[in-house]
Amino acid sequence: MIAFLNSIQNATNTEFRDLDISMNYKVCILAAGTGSRMLPLTEHFNKALLPVAYKAAISHIIEKFPKEIEIVIAVGHEKNKIAEYLLCAHKNRKVQLVDVDNISNIGSGPGYSLLCCKDHLQCPFIFCSADTIVVEDIPTPDRNWMGVASTTNPEEYCTLAIQEGIISGLDDKIKCNNKDAFIGLAGIKDYGHFFASIQDDNSLIKDELQVSNGFRSLIQKNIYPITFSWHDTGNLEGYRSANTFFLEETEFFDFSKTNEYLYFVGNKVIKYFGDKKNTHNRCLRAKQLRGLCPPIQCETDYFYSYYKVSGKVMYDSITPSSVEKLLLWLKRNLWIEFNLDSKKMVEFKDACVSFYRAKTTARLNAYYKKYNLKDSSWAINGEIVPNASDLLSRIDYEWLSNGVPTKFHGDLQFDNILVTEDSSFILLDWRQDFSGILEYGDMYYDLAKLNGGIYVSYKKIKQGLFEFNEDSGGCFISTDSDHNLAQAKSIFDDFVKENNYDMRKIEILTGIIFLNMAPMHHAPFSHYIYNLGRHQINKWI
Repeated sequence: MIAFLNSIQNATNTEFRDLDISMNYKVCILAAGTGSRMLPLTEHFNKALLPVAYKAAISHIIEKFPKEIEIVIAVGHEKNKIAEYLLCAHKNRKVQLVDVDNISNIGSGPGYSLLCCKDHLQCPFIFCSADTIVVEDIPTPDRNWMGVASTTNPEEYCTLAIQEGIISGLDDKIKCNNKDAFIGLAGIKDYGHFFASIQDDNSLIKDELQVSNGFRSLIQKNIYPITFSWHDTGNLEGYRSANTFFLEETEFFDFSKTNEYLYFVGNKVIKYFGDKKNTHNRCLRAKQLRGLCPPIQCETDYFYSYYKVSGKVMYDSITPSSVEKLLLWLKRNLWIEFNLDSKKMVEFKDACVSFYRAKTTARLNAYYKKYNLKDSSWAINGEIVPNASDLLSRIDYEWLSNGVPTKFHGDLQFDNILVTEDSSFILLDWRQDFSGILEYGDMYYDLAKLNGGIYVSYKKIKQGLFEFNEDSGGCFISTDSDHNLAQAKSIFDDFVKENNYDMRKIEILTGIIFLNMAPMHHAPFSHYIYNLGRHQINKWI
């Protein structure tokens, strides 16, 4: 993948004679490290790809620079995923990936990563750590400069002594009186002197080769401090803070799933899955749903992308007429029943049993393990509710699994349904399979997903408009009421009745879906949805 990306995007050292002098530079992003401060998020993922307000950290950096500027990226940990992401997100940028062979042993570090990139940086350049995001525009390296921000913990950073607007000294990760920390962003005009100094001084700090070895030599040539509004996404607290800062004001709660990420870059929507089988099957199902979902533009092992479609999600477009129109559209275009022979029908029912019983048991065990909880009965909103195991044991799975095999979506809720500018519909974020089956799934699962998204506005969840409070006797759960969703529920119920669908089956499946969601999200929503699922099943069992 890296070789492929390089072959389509690599450019030799550009001749800048005909260009403005301000464009005679490159950018180097250091993205080779393991991101140990971000575990467990970075165990199988590179911190440069962690989404900050639905955009990878590395995209926030790349988009700071003109498209003509070549980007050199030092890679190591999960380097193939970086290459795949860049192929989907920044295919038209000039990008050169450079392998760093030592990313965690003695002698590794930012200085070593820069030395690995040296041959590609024989001109003035800017370098930036992959976990450094700044708000301000970044100046060109027309002089030597270092990005700084104030700190009260100098022992954690490389800090600077500044006299009369010029850096006069550096102290790397020691207690001192310096108030300005180097933020991992710098412009290097005297690149030859800088690299020679790192090579000549190979002393290590905390077993790593630091860039401060090169900066000290630049003091005699003058190096200037530039203050930035800095977001350090290389630690969990800073990462959360950056998301809070860059997210729209309407989003207060992290509704993302673990090991699955969504990105918006320019006019592209990009999805990442930790299981590449899910990526592959999503793309196969996009072909089966052709005309009902956006066509895939780029597919790699772990990512796929498509172009944004203009419109609004159903949560922002709910009217009685739009809900009625949607349900009719779904019945005509999505819920097209498959005529299965007797053998296939038995396989389909077995898949339903597996999907509704075995998967739910596994998900509940994952939830209990994640939060070190035990399955027990307790009060939910003042009503004693049996434990989940007892509730599930009372379900007639023969009846529940007598499904209707149709084309299916798999996560059919209002946040995944786009109302286009011509008042038609496009389906987003479809499921990769139904218990291993790609061609068809249970229509009742789609109906239950739709029902669940009416009960619980995931738009309001993202805004933090829900409650989960617990004490020794039980818990209280609630979410803001919504008149439009109440109307939608009434229309949905009428639709179910008019088509002779089994409402009790839909409602119990809705509770099962809520239980399945619990381990996939973050607290307190995971606890809210788990208890809502138990309450829902208890009501309808």
